Amino acid sequence: MIIENCLIILNYNDAVTTEKLINKIKSYESIDKIIIVDNCSDDNSYSVLRRLSSQKIDVLTTNSNRGYAYGNNVGALYAISKYNPQILYFANPDVEFEEEVFSAMSEALFREKQIALVAPLVKKGYNVWKLPGYFGTIRSLFLIWFTLHKKKIVKSIVKDVQNVDVVEGSFFAIKKTVFEEIDGFDERTFLYLEENILAQKLLKHGYTEGVLSKYNYLHEHSKSIKKEYHSKARAFKLFKSSYHIYLKYYLGCNKEQIALFNMFYMLAYFERMIYDLLVKLKRVDTP
Repeated sequence: MIIENCLIILNYNDAVTTEKLINKIKSYESIDKIIIVDNCSDDNSYSVLRRLSSQKIDVLTTNSNRGYAYGNNVGALYAISKYNPQILYFANPDVEFEEEVFSAMSEALFREKQIALVAPLVKKGYNVWKLPGYFGTIRSLFLIWFTLHKKKIVKSIVKDVQNVDVVEGSFFAIKKTVFEEIDGFDERTFLYLEENILAQKLLKHGYTEGVLSKYNYLHEHSKSIKKEYHSKARAFKLFKSSYHIYLKYYLGCNKEQIALFNMFYMLAYFERMIYDLLVKLKRVDTP
């Protein structure tokens, strides 16, 4: 069976959010197949999501939770082996998009030869950034700097389909042949920096990423992560190993560079502790 596209949605302990997205998009005629991958949730997510199975929707489960990259690779390999789509879409459960946005992403990939991956702009916040080197990676640790950096990049977007270095992994489409060529996501990461690594892989193979300036989607940033870890600081602890993989294998950093990075990482961790405290105090003050 050959189809044009498959949409892969990775769930972990958040069946309510996933089901909400499915109910919105399951009637979209431009979506050929939806594949829900439950990443070995430890609640009843899989049994809830299995009820959504239909001719258009397949529901899978992994045998262990090995993170974003592994779970999405499971969905992608399943889609390729069973349906052989031309385009793979990846979406977090906490996104919302209209059908015209989905169609525009496909059209852009078929039209633009060198662009292998596209995403619309996010409505709230910023979902594009420059691919960082060593010092850029250190700067990106800090919330204020990274937000201002992304804001600056977005302001520079003028074309309908603009070449960019990196797009956020919450919602994007990639050509299936390219996904196979770059060997998908790096499963050594558990959570975070998957986008930078994907961009590095694409660049190495001569491909670029693009953003659609006239189309938008909603993203309730890290809703599932917040539900699981309840704070930025707690979730941030999980990111360190991904940073080390990026620094070592994609930037070729030595032990001294990684040691210096670790010092800045701790400063960024304290920044998130302060952020969490301010959020908590704001909630207390709110009647």
